[in-house]
Amino acid sequence: MIDNNKLKVLISLLKEKKTSSIKILDISKISIIADYFVIVSADNERTVDALDNEISDIMTKNGYSYKNKEGVHTKWVLIDFSDIIVHIFDNEYRDFYNLDKLWADAKEIDINDI
Repeated sequence: MIDNNKLKVLISLLKEKKTSSIKILDISKISIIADYFVIVSADNERTVDALDNEISDIMTKNGYSYKNKEGVHTKWVLIDFSDIIVHIFDNEYRDFYNLDKLWADAKEIDINDI
């Protein structure tokens, strides 16, 4: 079981929003940029944008502000919460950039362990 309240809040929100293909990668042993990547898919750019707004709002309301955000109003948004980096892709971009494969050395965390 992962003991990270910030991650729990984020995953709870993603489950509630019924986002597709949620993947959590523990990159703490292979990178210094963060402890976790959370990768999610959305059907289109509008859904990516809506999910970006929801995540930013809910996380901020729970006391977890982001330090950087890139790709606003595009098909790939990155939200940096320091120890957690959220990648929101539309389906086409997720397939093209394939972060899942690029970070294949990372340990995948079962969403049910959060």
